[in-house]
Amino acid sequence: MPNHRRRALLLTGAILSAVICFLLPGTPEPRPARAQASQPQEILRAFAVGGVLTADGTLWQYLPEKKRWFTIDEAFRAQGKETRILPLPVRTEEIADLSTWGFLVTSASVCWLYDIEQKRWVELPPPVSPR
Repeated sequence: MPNHRRRALLLTGAILSAVICFLLPGTPEPRPARAQASQPQEILRAFAVGGVLTADGTLWQYLPEKKRWFTIDEAFRAQGKETRILPLPVRTEEIADLSTWGFLVTSASVCWLYDIEQKRWVELPPPVSPR
Protein backbone atom coordinates (compact mmCIF):
# COMPACT_ATOMS: atom_id res chain seq x y z
CA MET A 1 0.00 0.00 0.00
CA PRO A 2 2.72 2.57 0.77
CA ASN A 3 4.01 2.06 -2.80
CA HIS A 4 0.59 2.99 -4.26
CA ARG A 5 0.40 5.99 -1.99
CA ARG A 6 3.85 7.19 -3.07
CA ARG A 7 2.91 6.82 -6.76
CA ALA A 8 -0.31 8.75 -6.23
CA LEU A 9 1.58 11.48 -4.40
CA LEU A 10 4.21 11.71 -7.19
CA LEU A 11 1.52 11.78 -9.88
CA THR A 12 -0.39 14.49 -8.00
CA GLY A 13 2.82 16.52 -7.62
CA ALA A 14 3.62 16.17 -11.33
CA ILE A 15 0.12 17.25 -12.36
CA LEU A 16 0.16 20.18 -9.92
CA SER A 17 3.60 21.28 -11.23
CA ALA A 18 2.37 21.14 -14.82
CA VAL A 19 -0.71 23.21 -13.95
CA ILE A 20 1.41 25.82 -12.13
CA CYS A 21 3.87 26.04 -15.05
CA PHE A 22 0.98 26.44 -17.48
CA LEU A 23 -0.63 29.23 -15.44
CA LEU A 24 2.57 31.19 -14.73
CA PRO A 25 3.48 33.81 -17.34
CA GLY A 26 6.51 32.92 -19.42
CA THR A 27 9.81 34.68 -19.04
CA PRO A 28 10.12 37.41 -21.65
CA GLU A 29 12.94 37.04 -24.14
CA PRO A 30 15.81 39.48 -23.74
CA ARG A 31 15.66 42.45 -26.10
CA PRO A 32 18.56 44.21 -27.76
CA ALA A 33 19.68 47.37 -25.95
CA ARG A 34 18.50 49.68 -28.72
CA ALA A 35 14.99 48.16 -28.59
CA GLN A 36 14.69 49.27 -24.95
CA ALA A 37 15.11 52.94 -25.79
CA SER A 38 11.93 54.74 -24.82
CA GLN A 39 12.08 57.49 -27.45
CA PRO A 40 13.93 57.83 -30.74
CA GLN A 41 16.89 60.17 -30.39
CA GLU A 42 16.82 63.55 -32.09
CA ILE A 43 18.84 63.59 -35.33
CA LEU A 44 21.38 66.43 -35.22
CA ARG A 45 23.30 65.90 -38.46
CA ALA A 46 23.40 63.74 -41.56
CA PHE A 47 26.64 62.48 -43.08
CA ALA A 48 27.54 60.66 -46.29
CA VAL A 49 24.68 58.55 -47.66
CA GLY A 50 22.42 57.04 -45.02
CA GLY A 51 24.35 58.22 -41.97
CA VAL A 52 23.05 60.30 -39.06
CA LEU A 53 24.35 61.63 -35.75
CA THR A 54 21.83 61.52 -32.90
CA ALA A 55 21.69 63.70 -29.79
CA ASP A 56 23.11 60.93 -27.61
CA GLY A 57 26.34 60.99 -29.66
CA THR A 58 25.69 57.84 -31.68
CA LEU A 59 26.55 57.62 -35.37
CA TRP A 60 23.96 55.48 -37.16
CA GLN A 61 24.20 53.99 -40.63
CA TYR A 62 21.20 52.68 -42.53
CA LEU A 63 21.97 49.48 -44.44
CA PRO A 64 19.34 49.03 -47.19
CA GLU A 65 20.21 45.37 -47.73
CA LYS A 66 19.40 44.66 -44.05
CA LYS A 67 16.55 47.21 -43.97
CA ARG A 68 17.55 48.61 -40.57
CA TRP A 69 19.81 51.02 -38.70
CA PHE A 70 23.15 49.99 -37.21
CA THR A 71 25.61 51.94 -35.10
CA ILE A 72 28.62 52.82 -37.21
CA ASP A 73 30.73 50.18 -35.42
CA GLU A 74 28.02 47.53 -36.00
CA ALA A 75 27.86 48.49 -39.69
CA PHE A 76 31.61 47.98 -40.06
CA ARG A 77 31.41 44.72 -38.09
CA ALA A 78 28.76 43.49 -40.55
CA GLN A 79 31.42 44.00 -43.25
CA GLY A 80 34.00 42.06 -41.26
CA LYS A 81 35.89 45.14 -39.98
CA GLU A 82 36.42 45.92 -36.32
CA THR A 83 36.32 49.62 -35.38
CA ARG A 84 36.05 51.72 -32.21
CA ILE A 85 34.54 54.88 -33.67
CA LEU A 86 32.14 55.28 -30.77
CA PRO A 87 32.28 57.10 -28.48
CA LEU A 88 33.08 60.23 -30.43
CA PRO A 89 36.06 62.31 -29.21
CA VAL A 90 33.88 65.36 -28.42
CA ARG A 91 30.35 66.07 -27.20
CA THR A 92 27.70 66.39 -29.89
CA GLU A 93 27.16 70.06 -28.96
CA GLU A 94 30.76 70.78 -29.97
CA ILE A 95 30.47 69.36 -33.51
CA ALA A 96 30.27 72.07 -36.16
CA ASP A 97 30.72 69.84 -39.23
CA LEU A 98 30.54 66.14 -39.89
CA SER A 99 30.65 65.25 -43.59
CA THR A 100 31.69 61.65 -43.15
CA TRP A 101 31.86 59.22 -40.25
CA GLY A 102 35.63 59.55 -39.82
CA PHE A 103 36.22 63.29 -39.84
CA LEU A 104 34.70 66.07 -37.78
CA VAL A 105 35.36 69.71 -37.01
CA THR A 106 34.39 71.30 -33.71
CA SER A 107 32.96 74.77 -33.15
CA ALA A 108 36.41 75.68 -31.74
CA SER A 109 37.94 74.78 -35.16
CA VAL A 110 39.58 71.59 -33.91
CA CYS A 111 39.76 68.79 -36.47
CA TRP A 112 39.48 65.12 -35.53
CA LEU A 113 40.28 62.19 -37.84
CA TYR A 114 39.50 58.55 -37.16
CA ASP A 115 42.64 56.47 -37.78
CA ILE A 116 41.23 53.20 -39.09
CA GLU A 117 44.57 51.37 -38.66
CA GLN A 118 45.05 52.45 -35.03
CA LYS A 119 41.28 52.25 -34.32
CA ARG A 120 41.24 55.60 -32.52
CA TRP A 121 40.43 59.28 -32.99
CA VAL A 122 43.39 61.61 -33.57
CA GLU A 123 43.28 65.37 -33.03
CA LEU A 124 44.88 67.03 -36.04
CA PRO A 125 47.09 70.11 -35.90
CA PRO A 126 45.49 73.19 -37.45
CA PRO A 127 46.16 73.81 -41.13
CA VAL A 128 48.95 76.31 -41.64
CA SER A 129 50.07 77.70 -44.97
CA PRO A 130 53.76 77.20 -45.75
CA ARG A 131 55.91 80.34 -45.77
